[in-house]
Amino acid sequence: METKKSNITIDSTGFLSFEVIDSEVGLTNLNDLKEEIISSLDSGSLNIAVDLKNVSVINSSGLGILIGCMNRVKSAKGNFKILNPTDKIENLFKITKLNLVFEIIRI
Repeated sequence: METKKSNITIDSTGFLSFEVIDSEVGLTNLNDLKEEIISSLDSGSLNIAVDLKNVSVINSSGLGILIGCMNRVKSAKGNFKILNPTDKIENLFKITKLNLVFEIIRI
């Protein structure tokens, strides 16, 4: 999966942001993102953001991987945020109650 990595600031805290370029995500392509996040944690980046502004479809496996990434970051005492979900994806988070699990922001 193609991602665009950048450093951003949210509420005066630096985050490593992964912008997901693919419009449809699931098990096969989000596993790549998971590996990138684990590698970043191992390198000392504890504040991770995943930008979903380009994503129009995400399946249950993809949601599971995002939950796993968040848990991994939190267990390393870091912060995990979901950025800029489309209305459709944000509605999916609401329906599944994942909006109560993830910190979702628009920047």
